[in-house]
Parts: sequence; C-alpha cells; structure tokens
Amino acid sequence: MTLNLHLLRIYVAVLDHGSFTRAADALTMSQSAVSRAVQELERQLNTVLVERRARGVAPTEAGAILGEHARRIFAHERLAVEALKELRGLQRGRLAIGASSTIGIYLLPPLLGAYHRQYPGIELFLDIGNTQQVLEHLFAYRIDIAYVEGPVTPQEHLQITPWRNDELVVIAPPDHPLSRRAHVPCAELNGAPFILREPGSGTREVMEQTLAARGITIRPVMELGSTEAVKQAVSAGLGLSMVSRVTIKAEVIARKLEVLNIPDLVVQRQLSWVRLSDRPQSLALMAWLKGQV
Repeated sequence: MTLNLHLLRIYVAVLDHGSFTRAADALTMSQSAVSRAVQELERQLNTVLVERRARGVAPTEAGAILGEHARRIFAHERLAVEALKELRGLQRGRLAIGASSTIGIYLLPPLLGAYHRQYPGIELFLDIGNTQQVLEHLFAYRIDIAYVEGPVTPQEHLQITPWRNDELVVIAPPDHPLSRRAHVPCAELNGAPFILREPGSGTREVMEQTLAARGITIRPVMELGSTEAVKQAVSAGLGLSMVSRVTIKAEVIARKLEVLNIPDLVVQRQLSWVRLSDRPQSLALMAWLKGQV
C-alpha cells in the first residue's frame, strides 16, 4: 500500500480545519474537490477516515491514527526543506516556539530579540497559550519547542528539560485589609475570594496544588484567560490571586497591586522546555538552545 501524499495533505487540512469547506478555503480549492480527494483516499486505503456531520467532520479511529502519522510525515518534510535552507549558515529558516503566557509575554521577548539580532534571516514564530494548549500544539508538530509553567507528565517520546525557577506570590489591591499587614498567616487565605486562570493553566494548577497541600480552601469568584486580565481584576478589588512575581513589577511600583507577605507560603515552581525526542532538531532550534545554556 502506497500513500498518495497529495491526497494525504488535503486530508490533514480537513482534520485541522474541521470541515471540507474551511479546508477548501485554506487550500484555495473547491469544496467538492476536497471532498472527492478524501473519498479517493478512503477508497485507496479501503477504510472510512472521517464521519460526516451536520457541522463538519470528525476523524474515525483509523482517521485519527492516519492523521497523527501524516503530521509527522509533513513535519519531517518541512524540516528537510529548512535543513537545506540552513546549509547557508542560518541565513534562512524558521523557528516556531510555543510558550505558556508568563514565559511568552515576560521572559522570552528579550531572548527572541537577541536571537533575531544574531540570525536575522530566521523567521520567528511565537505561539502563546496555556500549558495544555502549548503541549497540544507541540504534539501536533505545529511548534519546534514548548516552554511551560505547569508540570508535564513524563512520556517516552518527550524530552523535558528544566529551564528556570519562578516564584508565585499572592496579590491584592492596595486597599485590601491584608495589604496593610506586615505578615499574613497562610491560614487567613481560607475562604478568601480568588481570581483564577482558566483550566489548563500551569499557574492555576500549581496554585491549586499548593493551597490544597496546606489545607486552604479558597472561594473562586472568576476565571480569566490571561495574567493581564487577572491583574486588572485584582486591582479592581474583585478578589485575590496568585501570579508569577516577574509579571507584576510595574504594578507594584505604580502601587496598583500589593504582594502579600505570607512567610509560610513560599511557592517556587520549575519552568521547563519540552520537545519531541523523535523529531530531528533543525539548525535554527540547535542555535536557539545553545543560546539558552
């Protein structure tokens, strides 16, 4: 059995976009041509790959397996093309990095700037999301490396490398009663209203695990999808929260937020970078990692 790579490429586009119509738009093809291509691939493989639904398509079990392998094939294809370009001394190429929000917004930009000055011909792409989203993009071969804040479950095909340490702190508005105290016992957070990041956030996972280990039950009042939104909500008096210390330097100086001094709640977490061990490293990625040592 030989795979038709042209049909396979169309099929992956259908999976990525969730419908024949959106895949056709992305590929600048007609919807009927995309549908015929998938039908022909199903005929050649003698198996049903997608379930047609009212609002799009979903892969069958066989279709999901084929999609996973297809993405690997095309990832290696891109790497081969990039490797040939990079033979000219990193004058051309592409580096795609995924990062959870604290890392992507506050820690990586200076490093990306230095890398760009050294290798101006390399196209840089930074994908920012929560830890869960970034790892999903890594598994789908959309990025070369992922920088994450939350714990990562070890797997055989993953290379997980500690990168930096980070401190999480509890923040409050300046006029909050706890902000006026020199020391706050951890127990006084029990029952306090808290602003949370969304499910899948590494910061939220570490915060919940830390407080639970100390027997602290908080009262969630709001879920927000970014650290910036959390800081604004806390500053407005909607509740307390826990964020990375590196994200609030400007707000503390401007007296918009206060860091509560809680001696029995010191929270350190490990920031890590993750890559797929079975995916060859491009020269652009090797140069990036060399600069991080």
